Amino acid sequence: MTNENVNTPKNETFTWLEPGAWRKPCIVHVTMVANSRQTLFGKLTHNGSEAVIEKTAIGWALINQQRRLLELCPEIKILADKVMPDHHHMVLQVKRTMPRSIRQVVRGYMQGCKGEARKLGGVENIYDAPPFYRVLTHKGQLHAMIEYVKANAERAWQRRQNPDLFRMHRQTEVCGLQFTSLGNHFLLDWPERQLMEMSREASDGQIEERLQQVLAAAHNGAVTYTAAISKGEQKIARMVREQGYPLVVLLNDGFPKEGSPHERFYKPGGVYFEACSKGQLLLMEPEGSAFVNPVVMKATEEALRRKAKAKHFSYRPISVESQRYRFVALNEIGRLLVER
Repeated sequence: MTNENVNTPKNETFTWLEPGAWRKPCIVHVTMVANSRQTLFGKLTHNGSEAVIEKTAIGWALINQQRRLLELCPEIKILADKVMPDHHHMVLQVKRTMPRSIRQVVRGYMQGCKGEARKLGGVENIYDAPPFYRVLTHKGQLHAMIEYVKANAERAWQRRQNPDLFRMHRQTEVCGLQFTSLGNHFLLDWPERQLMEMSREASDGQIEERLQQVLAAAHNGAVTYTAAISKGEQKIARMVREQGYPLVVLLNDGFPKEGSPHERFYKPGGVYFEACSKGQLLLMEPEGSAFVNPVVMKATEEALRRKAKAKHFSYRPISVESQRYRFVALNEIGRLLVER
């Protein structure tokens, strides 16, 4: 077995494990982080065609311990792995019930890695925190898990080459509103803008018609703003992104809280990462004060009244803390940004 090994099992029927059932068949993505995020395991470089990790002696020890893990636990298969400078990943498949839990197996693997690192000298403890687990829960997730691990070095290289595109900005001010933002802020200065909003009740035909309108405007130079809440909005946003047009996405609770442990290492996930690295994406999350801004509150109430009237309902005010208010307010905030 070599590093970055990738094998996909034919059956993806593994589901979430209840406490105490970690000995049974499952697929788990394990992330182990170096002590204080030191670059103990390798150096990130680029060979002209792809990002690579030049592993240190400790990095190679992690690989050697994987071989030891497979010898001791024949019930386990490594589907993908990646050693990064300050952390490493493994996607593990438990093929049949084991005498020990997967948590115990990983703990033993980490102890072995610590022992090998001590033999190499200079590092007493290569870890200072327990591993982080993600368990396969639904069909299609395995592919995403493996692709995430495979592309880890390339994503890290892209972040290094384009640091401003991956730096989280607190208190970005637009239209007198405060946002947390990440991505290409030059998109805010683009003169041609369009808001893409679709009702949850929109038919497939209506979504397709709106899609063509949005793509035509994007082709002619418009930046598309959307909260991407309804299925129609999500579909159109996906098509805009896939065709390489610029996109500004308004988020509801999309960034880690300020001062949280995850804030420093936050990066957009999945498909948003590539768009961000190309400068085609800006993520914006309004701060709480934006939702109670008088202009936003008035526009949101008017929108809620219109929606109630269209459905022949009596309008009743809803709490600004409710999810429905925030979703409608996101679109109204998007309207303010587009029409400014």
